[in-house]
Amino acid sequence: MKIKKIEITNIKGIGHKAFDLDLIPNKPNILVAPNGFGKSSFCIGFDSLKRSKIELDDKNYHQDNSANRPILSLVVEDASGVRTLTANDTTNTILSEFDIFVINSQLMAKATKMNIGGTVIVKSSLEISPTVLVPTIPPKTDFNYSPSKLKKGFGANGKILPNISNAFRCAPLLWDISNQVDFSKFGQVKISNQLKKIKFEINAQTGNSESIKLWIEANKKADLEAIMEFKKLASILRKFDEIKSDVDSFLAAFQIIDVVQKMGANFKKAVNYLCYLDDKAYYEKTIADFNTTRHSIRPKEDKKHNSLIVDWPKAHEISNGQRDVLSFITLLMKAKRNFKQQNCVLIIDEVFDYLDDANLISFQYFITTMIEEMKKVGKNFFPILMTHLDPLYFNHFCFNRHKIKVVYLKDVPYHSNPNLVKLIKKREDTSIKANVDKYHFHYEPTSINISTEFTALGLPATWGDSINFHQFIEGEVTKYLNDQTDYDPLAICFGVRVRIEKLIYQQITDPAKQAAFLAEHGTKKKLEYCETIGHSVPEIYYLLGIIYNDSLHWREGIDNVRPVAIKLENLTIKNLIREIFK
Repeated sequence: MKIKKIEITNIKGIGHKAFDLDLIPNKPNILVAPNGFGKSSFCIGFDSLKRSKIELDDKNYHQDNSANRPILSLVVEDASGVRTLTANDTTNTILSEFDIFVINSQLMAKATKMNIGGTVIVKSSLEISPTVLVPTIPPKTDFNYSPSKLKKGFGANGKILPNISNAFRCAPLLWDISNQVDFSKFGQVKISNQLKKIKFEINAQTGNSESIKLWIEANKKADLEAIMEFKKLASILRKFDEIKSDVDSFLAAFQIIDVVQKMGANFKKAVNYLCYLDDKAYYEKTIADFNTTRHSIRPKEDKKHNSLIVDWPKAHEISNGQRDVLSFITLLMKAKRNFKQQNCVLIIDEVFDYLDDANLISFQYFITTMIEEMKKVGKNFFPILMTHLDPLYFNHFCFNRHKIKVVYLKDVPYHSNPNLVKLIKKREDTSIKANVDKYHFHYEPTSINISTEFTALGLPATWGDSINFHQFIEGEVTKYLNDQTDYDPLAICFGVRVRIEKLIYQQITDPAKQAAFLAEHGTKKKLEYCETIGHSVPEIYYLLGIIYNDSLHWREGIDNVRPVAIKLENLTIKNLIREIFK
């Protein structure tokens, strides 16, 4: 299963956009776009999906105009081929194949009016929205299971029925039974008569429980497994640890059918209530395990709204890191409990962009653990992380770059000279390394000509002359600053680095210190050296490290050029570069 394309129309800030993504299941999919691009609108579209349609809040219509009707579509590909799933005003085929969950910031602004001596003062504060874990608590309903009554009702050999009381305390087991087995089939005359006949034959046997079970194994197993719905029910029960044999699963199935037929609609209600208790216990334990605050934070039943919620301390009472991680974990738990279908999409909207290193590692742990859990049970899990940060940030601090899929949402046209890419890749070759590092990749007042070595490596011979190479770089910088679109982003990295180093070098008048400056390895170290000898380095030179630092070291397996092109499109970055080239 792949999500090849997502198309959004008339949702918040997006009038119409189509994203070619090729998202891969069971690995982090990072969607990168600058602030203001529409990442939150993307998330709102998915968060507005209802079972039968897409339903926007009034404030989320494009251009605040409810006449702009929303549409969200997914182009997916699996073994059956390529098809389009769509949600609009009247239909939703997306949720028929996907479970969707969106996690976004839980902070909200709250204003409180206070009347002090006749003067109304408004006091504002940041608070964390209560997290609704279960919107509606199901009514308390117990299972009508009595081992003694069922043994008596089974017949003369009711003694062979295992006590399955604990099965009625196992929420996952009962959930699977309730949702995978069609109990109406057991009311059909043909199946009902088949089961009655088999039960009659079992009760006609003599001997102890063990010998009767052996007789069932030898003589009735094939007949019972020929009843497909009965076989399905027995197969589910066989997974339960306390069911030790196939025959015990058949005898447990007889009891389950009897309980369901006697309880009717109450059986499903009892399953729902058991699952609620299981969810509540799960939430309580996990939140307690990760709560490092001094506050007691636990789920509670909101009697007014009949829901299970987490009320959070006020934002100023816990640290930002504690707040972000705890609320994220809680929502992640809710997502896991909501994911029932084989295909699941989790969208995380920038909630992690401001985490410190330790909490970013925590974030990675939770996501990768959830991926492994979902993969283990055969699900196609699509965790989608929306961010404005360069994905290289994640490669350094968090995700293994071989395990992520990165997509840049903003289409930035750029032209990359393949020879420049080749030079960056070849910079470590021993035949040119020392010379290109000194004369091509950094500022050097003298020049060199290593055309022969360049030719041997398949690089342009004219670039072997460092003067020619820097003339090429300067030409690309001129294109960029003149707002042309056919510049090479990597050339701008070279140009910015060399320009900054040249400007600093020209401040130094002592030849010995000039030589020491040139001998320093790396632009940052050169700048730091200037600080130590009393030269003031403008902050702008350090800030532009975002452009000249890592981009001139090639990383295999990732897009090295597009992230630079995106940064260069930022008007502030462009103005900073324009400043140093005045």
